[in-house]
Amino acid sequence: MVTNIDEFSEYFEDEFIKDKKIHFRKYQNNIVKRCGDRNSLVVLPTGLGKTIIGVLLIAHRFKKYPRHGKVLILAPTRPLVAQHLESCEKFIDIDENKINSFTGKIPPEKRLLLFNKSQIIISTPQVIKNDVMRGRYDLGSVSLIIFDEAHRTKGNYAYNFLSKEYMKSCSDPLILGLTASPGKNYETIQELCDNLFIENVIFRTYEDEDVSEYIHDIDIFLKQVDLPIKVLELSQIIESLFERFLRFFIERDLIQPHKRYYSKLDFLRIAQDLTITLKYGDLIEESRYDGSFGQLTFTSPKIIDIVREKQLNIHSIFSYCSSCISLLHAKELLETQDIRLFINFLERLKYKSDQDNLSAKRITHSDHFQLIDSLVEQVGLDELSHPKIDKVLSLLHEEIDEYDNGKILIFTQYREMADFLKDKINFVFKGKISAEKFIGQTSKMDDKGFTQIKQINILHQFRRGEINVLTATSVAEEGLDIPNVDAIIFYEPVASEIRLIQRRGRTGRHSSGRCYILITNDTLDSPFFRVSKRKEETMNSVLRGDGQNLDLAGNISRSNIDFKSHSKGLSDFEVIKNFRNRREREKELLANRSIEEICEDFDKFSQSEKYQELKNCGVSFFSDVANINKTKIKQRVLKMKGKTQKKEYKKRKQYINNNVKTLIRLVETYNENDRIAIEKLQELAEFEEIEGKKFYIHLNRACYLGYLKRGNDFITLLKEL
Repeated sequence: MVTNIDEFSEYFEDEFIKDKKIHFRKYQNNIVKRCGDRNSLVVLPTGLGKTIIGVLLIAHRFKKYPRHGKVLILAPTRPLVAQHLESCEKFIDIDENKINSFTGKIPPEKRLLLFNKSQIIISTPQVIKNDVMRGRYDLGSVSLIIFDEAHRTKGNYAYNFLSKEYMKSCSDPLILGLTASPGKNYETIQELCDNLFIENVIFRTYEDEDVSEYIHDIDIFLKQVDLPIKVLELSQIIESLFERFLRFFIERDLIQPHKRYYSKLDFLRIAQDLTITLKYGDLIEESRYDGSFGQLTFTSPKIIDIVREKQLNIHSIFSYCSSCISLLHAKELLETQDIRLFINFLERLKYKSDQDNLSAKRITHSDHFQLIDSLVEQVGLDELSHPKIDKVLSLLHEEIDEYDNGKILIFTQYREMADFLKDKINFVFKGKISAEKFIGQTSKMDDKGFTQIKQINILHQFRRGEINVLTATSVAEEGLDIPNVDAIIFYEPVASEIRLIQRRGRTGRHSSGRCYILITNDTLDSPFFRVSKRKEETMNSVLRGDGQNLDLAGNISRSNIDFKSHSKGLSDFEVIKNFRNRREREKELLANRSIEEICEDFDKFSQSEKYQELKNCGVSFFSDVANINKTKIKQRVLKMKGKTQKKEYKKRKQYINNNVKTLIRLVETYNENDRIAIEKLQELAEFEEIEGKKFYIHLNRACYLGYLKRGNDFITLLKEL
C-alpha cells in the first residue's frame, strides 16, 4: 500500500502502480496519507507533481474498491484531459481498456457504455454534467473525484454542480482538489472550500522540509528597461489627448479628479454602471430603502443621478468612455509591448473611424493623432522598437551560450506579440535554434487559433528538442506538462497571483531554473508586478498552517458503496434499442431537475430573512398573488420542455438582435455570388465590435432565423432583411 511504503525506497510500490515508474518523494507520500479518507484541497506550486498525488490516491482508493469502484478525473481543457489520460496509462497498473477519456464528440450512447465499463474516466466537467443531468449515469459508484485546477470551482462552472451531485449521490464520497493557487484572499479560498466540501487543506511551498530536497532553485531576476526618448514623446502625446477627453468626465462630475492615475477599469465601471441602471433602473429605485441592488452599481452618487440632474447625453458618455479606453490601451501597447502592436491598433482605429464610429473618429480627427502619424513616419520603426525585444534576444544569447539551454518559454499577453517574437527569434538565431508560438484554440481576425491536435504536436516537438523556444500566451500557464524548461521569460508582469505562480512554476522542475521578469520603468508593468506579489503573499498567509483559519466541512457521514444499486447492466444492444425511449426520459429528467431547482430557490427565499423583511415592509410577491405552487411550476416547465399539448397561438413577430442584423447586412453587402468566406466576415465583424464568442453566437442566431447558412469555410446568404 502506498501509505505504508518504506521511505528509503527509490520508487512507489503498490499493486495498482506499475513497477519502477514513479520515483518516491516523501512529501507526496505524506500528502496521500492525509487525503485517504477526507475531502482534501492540495495546494502545491507548479512542478511539484500534483498529477502524481492524484495517481497515488487513485491506487489507494482501488485498494478499498478494487473491482467496481470508479474514479473520475475532471480537467478544464481537452489538452489537460489528454495529458491525464497519458499519465494514467503510464503509471496505473490496470487494463488500459478500462481507462477512457470523454469528450463531447463521443456520442452519448457510447459514453454511457464506456462509463459502465470503465474504472477511470477522464473528462472535461461539462460533458459529465450534461450526462448526469440527463440521467445517463449517476455518480453513486464513483469512489473518488479529482478536480484538477480546482480554483475554477466558482460561479456557474460545472465543477460546482458535479461536487454537489456527487456528495448527494455517493455514500462514500472522496474529493481531491488540486491547484497551485486557490485564490487571492480569504473569501475566495473559503468559497472554494465550501463548493468542494473540503475537510482538509494541505499546503506546501518549496521551502517546506519534506519538499526542499526534491526541488531545484529558481532564481528570479527583474530586468528593468527604460523607454527611448522618441517613444516617451509619443506616450506624452497620447497622455495629452487622454487628458483632454478626461475633462469631459471631470467637468460633469462623472469621475474623481486628481487621481494618481486612471485605468481602463475606471471607464468600464462608468459604462457598466450606466448599462445596469438603464436595464434594472426601476427595480433599483424601488429597492433603494434596503439596498437590494446595491451590488449592481459601482459609483456614489450613481451615474444615472448625475445624468438626470445635469441632463447629460447618455450616448456621449458611452462614446467618451470608449475613446478613453482606446487611448489607455494604445498607451499600454506602446509602453509595455512594441511600436508594431501600437501601429496596428491605430490602423484599426482608422478603419473604425472610416466606418463612422464616433469614439474612433474623436481620436483620429485630433491634431494629436496626426502628430503621432507624422512622428512614426519620420523616426521609423527600428528607432521606436521597444527595448524589451533587445533584452529578450540578449537573455536568449546568455541562456544558449552560458547555460547551454535548449528549452526556453517566453510568456506574453498578446498573440500578436507572441507571433512577432517568434519571427524575430527565428531571424536572429537562424540555423541555431527554432522558435514557435503557442496559443489557444479561439480564432481571431487574421489569426486562427491552434487546434488541440496542433497544441499537443507542438508540445511533443518542444519535448523532443525540435523546437527550442515557445512564445506563449496564457494557454501555457495552466496544467500543461511542459518539462525541462530551464528558463522562463515574462515579457510583461501579470497582476494575477494565479498567473504569476503558474508561469513561474514552469521552470526549475528537473534542474536549477531562471525566471526573468521584464519591467518597463514608470509604466503599468511596475504596479502589475507589485500587485501580483502582494496577492501571492496574502494567499500564503491564509493557507499557512494548512488553512487553520478556514471554516472547513465537518460531520460528513460515510458508508461503503453499494454497487448493485448503481449498476444498470445494459448491453450494447439494449442501449441502441432503447435510444428513443431514453431520449424521452432524458427530457423528463431535465424538466424535473428544472422544477426541483426552481422549487429549491423558492423554498430558500421564502425562508430567508430578506423575504420576511420585504414582507414586513408591505411588499407583495407574484407567487403570493398568483398562488404559485409546485404543481403549477411543474406544468409550466413540462410545457416548456414540450411534454404537454400546446395551444395554437398567433405567430409572434420575429425579433432580430441588432448584432444579428449587422452580420446579415455585412453578408448582403460584401458577398460574391451570395457567399462570403467566414474569415472575411469575422474581419468585417470585428470592426463592428462583434468578435470572439459574441461573433459565433450572433452568427448561429442568423442561421437559425433562416437568413444565413453556415458551411465549413463560407457563409451563404439565404434571404435579405
